[in-house]
Amino acid sequence: MPRLPPEAKTHIDEAGLIFGDDFNDSYFSRDNGLEESRAVFLKGCGLPHAWSDKSSFVIGELGFGTGLNVLAVWDAWRKSHPKDAILHIVTIEGFLLAAELAKAAHTAWPELQDLSDKLIANWPVHAYGAQRIWFHEEAICITLLIGPCVEMLKNMAFQADCWFLDGFSPARNPDMWSEAVFAQIARLSAPRARLATYSVAGRVKTGLTTVGFDISKEPGFGTKRQRLEARLNRPPSPEIQRPTTAMIIGGGIAGCSLASALMKRGLKVDLFDSDPCAATKASGNPIALVKPRLDRADTAEGRFFRAAFLFARRIYGSLGAAFEETGVLEIGTDPLSKERLANLGDDPPLPADYLLQGENASLIHKKGGLAYPHAVLASLKQGAIGRPVCVARIAHENGQWRAFDERGVCVANADICVLANGPGIAQFTDMGPYLRGRAGQLSWASFAGGAPFMPVTGGAYAAPFHDQLVFGATFDPCDLRDAPPPVSVASHLENYDKLAGLAPDLARQIDVKTASGRTSIRVTTPDHLPIVGAVPQADPGLYVLTGLGSRGFTTAFLCAEIIASQACREPSPVETAIAKALSPDRFARRAAKRSHSKVHQ
Repeated sequence: MPRLPPEAKTHIDEAGLIFGDDFNDSYFSRDNGLEESRAVFLKGCGLPHAWSDKSSFVIGELGFGTGLNVLAVWDAWRKSHPKDAILHIVTIEGFLLAAELAKAAHTAWPELQDLSDKLIANWPVHAYGAQRIWFHEEAICITLLIGPCVEMLKNMAFQADCWFLDGFSPARNPDMWSEAVFAQIARLSAPRARLATYSVAGRVKTGLTTVGFDISKEPGFGTKRQRLEARLNRPPSPEIQRPTTAMIIGGGIAGCSLASALMKRGLKVDLFDSDPCAATKASGNPIALVKPRLDRADTAEGRFFRAAFLFARRIYGSLGAAFEETGVLEIGTDPLSKERLANLGDDPPLPADYLLQGENASLIHKKGGLAYPHAVLASLKQGAIGRPVCVARIAHENGQWRAFDERGVCVANADICVLANGPGIAQFTDMGPYLRGRAGQLSWASFAGGAPFMPVTGGAYAAPFHDQLVFGATFDPCDLRDAPPPVSVASHLENYDKLAGLAPDLARQIDVKTASGRTSIRVTTPDHLPIVGAVPQADPGLYVLTGLGSRGFTTAFLCAEIIASQACREPSPVETAIAKALSPDRFARRAAKRSHSKVHQ
């Protein structure tokens, strides 16, 4: 199967209606698509009244299409949503329309022009997997799932308060109306969830009834005589209180990303940083390279790194001068890496506006670039209560997490606590055996030839910074209990040798004898994936984010979003296979599996 999802094949008829050629069906009603959305889906699910007393409301949709249902809901939400509430829309699409086609379709409803402009400007990327798009000022979060319907539903975790079933007709697109799809809808529904669809086909009625929905036929819209409304026949469960306060231990890219994600959900955040000047952490480096790690295999790991990059690019788009989209040239430096890059260039997992095949088995990451850590962290933590305090102990008492300094004084309490202090996490949990230390030295020297056209990477990396070339970095094993080693000539020479192998023309234009540098400690894990989520066997409300290695400025944002979604009981921003691959309990699960296998050998 190609690494890119299939493109939507369409044509526009004489009346300006968009047809999906693969299904010979229109994207919305000839009578008036917007009014159909309001009559069938909003009215059918009791909106906007149904969200009037909710702090968070979740809509599931099968069939993103032109995004018209999203615009209709958005329009109602901005006129009537409860104060401080958040609307989540989880929507599935197998054949993503080009943004230009959707924009053309929206012109039929000028009253939605401002919302259409915002949606089109943030249109999903043509790539498989889950993509999260936030509109924070409007308190709307869209999670778009691109891929086969039942496969994507099976791989997600959320509880929808209502559903819009708006795929192409059951007769023409049966896969989207199958028994397997209906079973997943029921699994992903909150108690008493409502559902609406234009279809009254027998298979739809039978399928919904079988999985526990009570259905009723209602007057249809336009030329359709009838439509369906349904409600899940499952008793309500007690509502769990969302957290309102959080304390984060660690002020690097992990901690600051968490602060931003939680504050955007209205939480009051205490951010503890015992290293506020970034003397030891990699977040104090002058620049950070931002590019995706692309895998040939369709694994959970590969999907995570791709999704993390796409989410990071959306975050960086809101940070102004803290990020520069320079593009990044990835070069193969040995036969295996050249083969991998050539294969990815021939069958890319990202569209051409993100990824191009370069010369000599190289890739150009067009949306990659340089982050400036000082500016990034300052922007992300704005609004948090900064505390330059060393936390010596944490405790869970009376439903709250408390932090104590070295004198035993309680310096903060909160509903949730997130550990993002790298090496210090071993002090508060039993996760020390799963953490690895890597000492990294970055080098920089005056550059005779002017700034290179774009940063280059391939095992090592080189990038311009003012009138210098930054290059490196070393990645040497170290004890996490130790301070970073001093800057050394030997490490400068090691970085220079890597640069000479990667980009010899750049290496010839610097004098390594004049190099300066900086060292820091990075935390990695045995499987080279971050540790993200609730701490196993701990009191409720304790989370951990660590193990970002050398990719923190690309991956931290999505990791923080995963934790914020878990803590606030919102839809997951990633597929369950990804969440499982990152989960803090994965090492214990693997150990138990190995032990079980030995017993039965």
